[in-house]
Formats: sequence, structure tokens, C-alpha cells
Amino acid sequence: MHGVFRMPGIALALYVAPALARGRVHARSGIGGRDFDRRTDGWGRWSAIVCYALLSAALTFVF
Repeated sequence: MHGVFRMPGIALALYVAPALARGRVHARSGIGGRDFDRRTDGWGRWSAIVCYALLSAALTFVF
């Protein structure tokens, strides 16, 4: 049962790593999604990256 949640956690970590390097992350915002860029919305970018990193860690190690 642990493998069911571990694979999405790893996939999410593989999304977060390039988002840190690129400086842009796509996150849910309202009905659709939104791109948060380093130059225009740093606070939104970091909050999305932290949320995704915590979700990835929880899926990989807790569930």
C-alpha cells in the first residue's frame, strides 16, 4: 500500500526540483491554475514550492 503514495510523491519532487532552478512554478489558483514567476510574484512562488515540497515529503514518507 505504501507504493501507491510513494510514486506520486517522487513525481511531485521531480516537479519541484526544476521549478526551483527555473524560477517559475505552476500552481492551482481558483478554478484553473496560475504561473508564479520569480520576478513578478516571489511570495506566491515560494509558497507554492513549499506546499508542493511538504506534500511530496508526506506522500513519500508518511502515507
